[in-house]
Amino acid sequence: MKNLVTVLAFLLFTTVSAFAQTVYSSDKGEKYHTADCRLSGNADGMAVANAKKAGKKPCEMCKPDQVGKAKLKQCEGKTKEGVRCKRMTGNKNKKCYQHSTK
Repeated sequence: MKNLVTVLAFLLFTTVSAFAQTVYSSDKGEKYHTADCRLSGNADGMAVANAKKAGKKPCEMCKPDQVGKAKLKQCEGKTKEGVRCKRMTGNKNKKCYQHSTK
C-alpha cells in the first residue's frame, strides 16, 4: 500500500511539473521547443499546457516533452550585454548551443 501511494505521488508530481514547464514557440509556429533548441528562433515562453491548447506539437529535435528526464541547468554563457544567458542546457560544457565553442 505504501508503495502504491509513493508511485501515485510521483506520477502526480511529474504530471504537474510537465504542464508547468516553460516551452518556447512563436505565434505563427506550429511547434514548441526547449529554451536551448536552435530551431526556437525568436520565440516567446509559454506553459506546455498553453502550447498544446494552441494546437502546437513538440519539436522532434529538442523533444521538450522529455525535458523532465534530463538534468538541465542554466547556461553559463554571457549575452552581448554581459548578462547570464537564460537558456537551459543539458550539455556537459554547461553552455547552450549558442555559447558552446565549436
